[in-house]
Amino acid sequence: MDPWKISLKFFDETKIGQELELFDANSFFRGYLKLKRSYFDALIKNIKMTKKYITGRAIEKVIGPDKEDWTYNPWILLIVKDDIKNNPFWFFIKREKDLSGLLVAIGPESFENYSMNDPSEARNEIKRLMNYIITFVNKFNCVILLPNYLQ
Repeated sequence: MDPWKISLKFFDETKIGQELELFDANSFFRGYLKLKRSYFDALIKNIKMTKKYITGRAIEKVIGPDKEDWTYNPWILLIVKDDIKNNPFWFFIKREKDLSGLLVAIGPESFENYSMNDPSEARNEIKRLMNYIITFVNKFNCVILLPNYLQ
């Protein structure tokens, strides 16, 4: 299956290399992981509490695996780096009207390959990592990016 392609452009017109490619969560989870509203409430609390979690607008364009333009959706891109193991993780999330979210895609490719071994174990590992991000704030650096079209 083709990846999600996310083009980033920051306020100073800086483009981040080429577009990021993330792998559709449905292709190896057999569904999308639902994130409760409380997850985002905890994430907002962490943003206010530490300088290791920052936010910004940079999502310029989103092309799905179906080659459709999905830019004008309420996206969140979490770019997370584990301070201890130095591992990067990308989580592409679509917010829902009830303020919950769906984990739509993950990356980078090295993380996707690691997760492909066993779909149920991959799903549990992702859940664990998502919870660690909001629980162990000092273990991670986290950049939360939103779409540029938001005002």
